[in-house]
Order: sequence, then structure tokens, then C-alpha cells
Amino acid sequence: MIRVWIETSSTILRSGFEALIESGAGLEPADSASDADVILREDATREIAGTAPVVLLTDTPPAAVALREGVRAVLPRHAPSGQIVAAIHAAATGLLAVPVESASALPAMLNATREQSTEVLTPRELETLEMMAEGLSNKQIAYRLGISDHTAKFHVNSIFAKLQVGTRTEAVMRGIRMGVVKI
Repeated sequence: MIRVWIETSSTILRSGFEALIESGAGLEPADSASDADVILREDATREIAGTAPVVLLTDTPPAAVALREGVRAVLPRHAPSGQIVAAIHAAATGLLAVPVESASALPAMLNATREQSTEVLTPRELETLEMMAEGLSNKQIAYRLGISDHTAKFHVNSIFAKLQVGTRTEAVMRGIRMGVVKI
């Protein structure tokens, strides 16, 4: 089941989204944003925080900064319920979803996202993150990189801090979402 947190300022829209989530196959409402697998948001003006991918419903075309802030799907506010459910499923699996008419802008958005994300992590941290994605331990990472176990652990902790995560799995998932870890 994909847990979905709904963020909207309208109680009427919230009720409609809750009905959509409850009737959607494999979806259930989340108790809080921190428990959510995906956040469904109708307001693009507030800051996006957290690690869950965001499905954004807006009439404004998405900017590259929106993708960097965790937005993984952008649909018009009048999108049919089937598209919203499909976008939630796509975002939960790490895919990007945009309307066909916005697809031509996607390469530029992805490039901007990659440039920003590589500025966050050093080249050594990127190597370490890729090895974490392979399932290597700190000791194995240290051996491959020719560094001490302590230095490998330092790189892993630095990655955790920069990506604002607490586990190796979260770090790898964030790296995948940022486009710096290939699967």
C-alpha cells in the first residue's frame, strides 16, 4: 500500500482527494507527512520539505527548482482522477510524471536537477553513495576506494547529513530521486 499525505488549503478539495485515495487501488491516506510514501499537493507556493516525493497539481508550468525540491509529478489542477492515481504510483516508484505538453521541457529540468545535486555531494561522496547502492559495507567501500574504514564512515555520515536522511536506504533512495544514483 502506498500511503498518501494530502496538502491543500481547501476542505472541499481535501475531501475529494481523500475519496480518490480511498478508492484508488493500492493507496491509503497517511497519518502524517512523515509517514507518507507520497505527498499529494495542490498548492505550489509553499516550501516543499521532507523526503517523500511530491505529486503537484498546479496551473503553473513546473520550474526546475520544483524538481529539485522533491516534486516528482506535475499535473494540471483539472487532471482526471486516473492520471492523479497513476502519478502517485509513478512517484512512489521513483519515476517522474508530467503532462505530454510539458515533456519537451523535461530534459532541461533534469539537467538543472543533476547540476544542483552534484553540487551538494563531493565526487568522493558520489562514489561512496553509488557503492552504498550496490549494498557495500563501510569496510568494503574503504577497501575499494583505498581509504581507511574511518574515512569511509566519515563519507557515509557526510552523505546522511547533506541529504538529510538517517539510513543507508534513505540515502540511496534520495540519490535515485536526485538522479545521481543509477539503478
